[in-house]
Amino acid sequence: MSAIELYSFAACPYAQRTHITLLEKQLDFAIIEIDLFNRPDWFAAISPYGKVPVLRHAGVTVHESTIINQYLDEAFPQPALMPETPALRAQARIWMDYCETRFLPAVHKLMSEADDADKRIANNAKLADVLRHIEHEGLRKTGAGPWFFGPRFSLADIQFAPFLERFDMYVQLAGAILPEDCSRLRDWMTALQQRSSVKATAHNIEYHIEARRQMLARIAIRSSA
Repeated sequence: MSAIELYSFAACPYAQRTHITLLEKQLDFAIIEIDLFNRPDWFAAISPYGKVPVLRHAGVTVHESTIINQYLDEAFPQPALMPETPALRAQARIWMDYCETRFLPAVHKLMSEADDADKRIANNAKLADVLRHIEHEGLRKTGAGPWFFGPRFSLADIQFAPFLERFDMYVQLAGAILPEDCSRLRDWMTALQQRSSVKATAHNIEYHIEARRQMLARIAIRSSA
């Protein structure tokens, strides 16, 4: 058995974050797939919220992708996935938090209300504002690229990566728009697509659309039951 175990679900973007981090650290690990719609009984003893990812290492169990990834960066310092100085590390955490508190809520609202034409317009406008904030207050100020903090790939990049991978799905299903003035964001997305750790964990748009369809269908069955 591997010294590191990642409890995952193939379609989960949060689990993908930790998969990317483990690959970046070049660690040996085992992936245990969990069907989130048919969880085995024993999983409740491992994941207090019944969610993935969960990481088990050296007798320690850690959950929540952001916390897992910071744990891995501290437990395995090389290669470092946070900037060098306390000030820059604080900035990285600010943008990781922005992903959770601003970017993802805007994405989730857009996708959950995609069938409502009026709400779609307003939600796309909100997401565009969020993307412009990432572009002008983040990427253009934190470094020359290709990554969020210049030439060093970091946990800030990993925080956004699975959701930027899915951006074409947001476009196709909900009409999402990447604003014209977001050139650095566009370059960042291209660089992410070419990063070996991201490519190794990525799926195409057809996979993501089908995974979403299955998720919604299973939620509907559960709700009707």
